[in-house]
Amino acid sequence: MSKLPQRWLGQVVLSTLILLPTLLAALSPLQVGRAPIWILGTLAGVLSLSLLVVQILLPTAWLNLFFGEQSLGWHRVLGISVTGLVIAHIVGLYLYSPDDIGDALILAAPTYSRFGVLSFWCLLLSVILALTRHKLQLVYSDWQILHSALAVAIVGTAVAHVVLLQGPLDGFAEGLLCGSVVVAVLAAIAQWYGAKRSSKNQ
Repeated sequence: MSKLPQRWLGQVVLSTLILLPTLLAALSPLQVGRAPIWILGTLAGVLSLSLLVVQILLPTAWLNLFFGEQSLGWHRVLGISVTGLVIAHIVGLYLYSPDDIGDALILAAPTYSRFGVLSFWCLLLSVILALTRHKLQLVYSDWQILHSALAVAIVGTAVAHVVLLQGPLDGFAEGLLCGSVVVAVLAAIAQWYGAKRSSKNQ
């Protein structure tokens, strides 16, 4: 297969992974009768997790076959986009039910809400570390370990949040999205581990 069809195929697959869970969540029967602000907040959360799949894989070589050499600039852009969508998710749900979100932010809420809040704080910490890495004088290897550990924590708590929530993502959409983001993390870890072993053997 030539490079052009491969890249088209990769773009179609990733676009499907990004858009299909959000579309299925939007069409869920659980959205019927809900306030528009609640629906928008919910979809922002779904889309943020979908974008996280691509954002995690961008610094790796896994997407090179479909997209060519990847720029870390796009990794940062998607990181900002994911953070903005998570904030929109929280704000939308807060405007719909301030008391519930207030309880969740202080971890006085059901388990699924606590996992969501923990995922948000891990994401926020990751962004802060990314913005202050040079000021903190972190060497790249230490930064990479911290960044990777936070990525695993973000994904783990976000997946737990989605699975326990039993919301509009239940069923196929939940399996597709959660499975994709877990595979993305495992693929990124596999490349990092392989690169580390190769450097030691040289």
